[in-house]
Amino acid sequence: MTESKSKIGAHLTKSQKLLLLASAASILLWAVPYLRIAILPLIYLNTHFHELAHALAALASGGIPERILVFADGSGVTPILGGNAILVGSAGYMGTAILGSILILSGRAEKKARTALKTLSILLGLSLILLVRGDIAGVLSALFWIPALWLLATSLKGDNIKFAVKLLGIQMSLTAFQAVLTLFEITATTDAHSDALIMQQATYIPDVAWAFAWVIFSLVLTGFTLRKSWSSREQSS
Repeated sequence: MTESKSKIGAHLTKSQKLLLLASAASILLWAVPYLRIAILPLIYLNTHFHELAHALAALASGGIPERILVFADGSGVTPILGGNAILVGSAGYMGTAILGSILILSGRAEKKARTALKTLSILLGLSLILLVRGDIAGVLSALFWIPALWLLATSLKGDNIKFAVKLLGIQMSLTAFQAVLTLFEITATTDAHSDALIMQQATYIPDVAWAFAWVIFSLVLTGFTLRKSWSSREQSS
């Protein structure tokens, strides 16, 4: 068992090991309440796209997203009229997992990585104009990330931009871990609703099952795209 692990580690480059360590650190920081402030900007970014996924799923199923709210603690909500409750409820974590995996794959080539960052900036800008309302934290974080993503796209080059895109992709993909942590925090402290609780009401399947299903989905998808990304020859153009 130890020999197998060492062989796997030996096949990873220094950059790949650093990417995994940075990703693990971001998840650990999120899991510890007093340390979350260290990665709060990343949490805001994840929440923006999580809520945008809810909004797009609502539109796709005939509903109307009223607005996107991102709060100072990193949580968010998207009030929706109509739409398919199951599709909308599951879109947040599944949407960020899919988007994160697309970012990971785009990190194979510098040109694709640059395009991906610019696309994120544009999507965030459109969501700010059309949907983000209310809480000042959400508005300010969007105003921060729109130029920040564009600046990363235009200033980083070579391995640096590919590393940055993959790091964003991994931590966005694995936001499903928040589903489990958030569920237990809400259950222990408040009567507020999480995505998993909403799905339980819509399907009668326990909220814990939904939370862990999203974690498994995100882990499998992230692992697959990472292997595909690392097994393919990376390009500089």
